[in-house]
Amino acid sequence: MFSIDVVQVATLWCIAGVGIICAMNARGFLRQVVSWLIAIAIVTVAFSFSFLKYESVKQEIGLSETRNVHQNAFVPDSNSRANSTAAEAASDSASTSYLSAEKQMMESILEISDSILSFPEWKTICSQGIEKREIFESKALSLRNRSMNSYRQIRSLSPPGVNRESYDFLLAAADNMRLAGYQVHYQFALEADIMGESIAKAREHANQAKSSVSFITNINNKE
Repeated sequence: MFSIDVVQVATLWCIAGVGIICAMNARGFLRQVVSWLIAIAIVTVAFSFSFLKYESVKQEIGLSETRNVHQNAFVPDSNSRANSTAAEAASDSASTSYLSAEKQMMESILEISDSILSFPEWKTICSQGIEKREIFESKALSLRNRSMNSYRQIRSLSPPGVNRESYDFLLAAADNMRLAGYQVHYQFALEADIMGESIAKAREHANQAKSSVSFITNINNKE
């Protein structure tokens, strides 16, 4: 684009001024019309060049850039929106993954707890002879190992913040299941115990484990 100097603009306005004066002093109708047309044309040209010079000066001193900066300040950051959406999606995915693992662990707790609750009374086991007792002792050992494995798996879970409450109940259920498995197997080491107190304790822990699972179900249904 061609450059415009202030001197050139000033010269145009001077010529425009002379033209206006000549038009005012012209005699005769035709001369006045022609003089005014010429004067108006010169004024229009002078005004146009003045406007161009004004825009050029604004760009040189940075007024246009400042205006753009202020306008951009009000434009929402698309990257921020994208990052927020990605974070929400990741959070939902983590919660879904945790709930799937939680469901499997709840099923394992209920299965082991039911097996412990259905374990025979100690008097019944002792009345069936040494061979039957060894079979029940093997089952008790399996329940202890299964309960411990499930407990370790639950301890290794990393629940999202939104699932923290249900995880606390799940951990409590796993701890009671672990204790129940331990107690039912420990009974076979108590030769002097004829009442089966350890098996009774195992049933108490198993019931507490199932109660914690019920709390988790209620929490998830509310959500």
